[in-house]
Amino acid sequence: MHEAVVKPRALKPGDTIKIIAPSSITAAMTNLPKAVNFLTKNGFKVSLSASMYKMSATRYFSAGDHVRLMEIEEAFKDDKVDGIMALRGGAGAIDLLNKLDYDIIKAHPKVFIGYSDITFLQMAFMRKANLLTFQGPMLVDLAEEDQGILKYNWDTLMSIVQKKEAVVLKNPAESKWSKTIIDGKAKGRLVGGNLSILALLANTAYMPSTENGIIFLEDVDIEPWQVDNMLTSLVIKGVFKKASGILFGEFPHYGMEESLGDSAVNYIISDMLIEGYVENIIADIIFDIVTKKMREMPAFMDFMCCHGKYITTLPIGAKVEIDSSNRELTMLESAVE
Repeated sequence: MHEAVVKPRALKPGDTIKIIAPSSITAAMTNLPKAVNFLTKNGFKVSLSASMYKMSATRYFSAGDHVRLMEIEEAFKDDKVDGIMALRGGAGAIDLLNKLDYDIIKAHPKVFIGYSDITFLQMAFMRKANLLTFQGPMLVDLAEEDQGILKYNWDTLMSIVQKKEAVVLKNPAESKWSKTIIDGKAKGRLVGGNLSILALLANTAYMPSTENGIIFLEDVDIEPWQVDNMLTSLVIKGVFKKASGILFGEFPHYGMEESLGDSAVNYIISDMLIEGYVENIIADIIFDIVTKKMREMPAFMDFMCCHGKYITTLPIGAKVEIDSSNRELTMLESAVE
């Protein structure tokens, strides 16, 4: 993180966006034409990777390692491709980290968009190629039915990948879990993404430095005990030791009732199975760990990005400032050239 970040070229109308599937395939293939049509209606050409046409996935991956590697590297090398967007997250990107040619990524910097399992690639690109990437909507998210949410997600993405200017980012709607953990402002390069992925990557050759950084963390459908374990493991590994601040995203729990029976919170009686109960427990755990297990630094929670409905694009690798009192993030530089 001490080397100069490599910024991709800004996207413009008429550019080609390559859709790749480096993790899982989607079962909702019928929604893809709608998502592709959304991109074309907004002025972009779309190129789909070959693996997206095949439903013969390898286990829960979109294709075998060699196919997914080739599609990533070819997307970066292809001069006709201007930006790259992941189809979805899921699983499988970790298998590619020690096989990718990072010199290709560094030599051909492009806008690269995704979240969830794509965090593996984004962290590796940042560590190995110094590439600035974007935690933002993937192709499956562009089939969103709610037009207000879709417009917000798209407009926020475009405000960052098309414009060579800094942007102030804050939640588009009220969140009942939004909370200032520790008051203050902090500056640094933004690093992070999915908590489960970062817990696996910490202290490996594919994890960027978090020194003087603003760390972003989010996840989906994980139990409170898992949040506790993974966040504590990052503390033990020293990830927060020299960080400047922490930005927690959402931790939605869509499968609550089904999972509670055998989960770490199975002591909850049935009349307490109210909407958001698991999220409340997670919020309490985050607050306790930040205030009791870490050195003091500005921190706030429930920034709307990634696994929630609202997806506020975040420029991973850019210099930013967080204001935990007002629960907002200000870019201190443009994310594109």
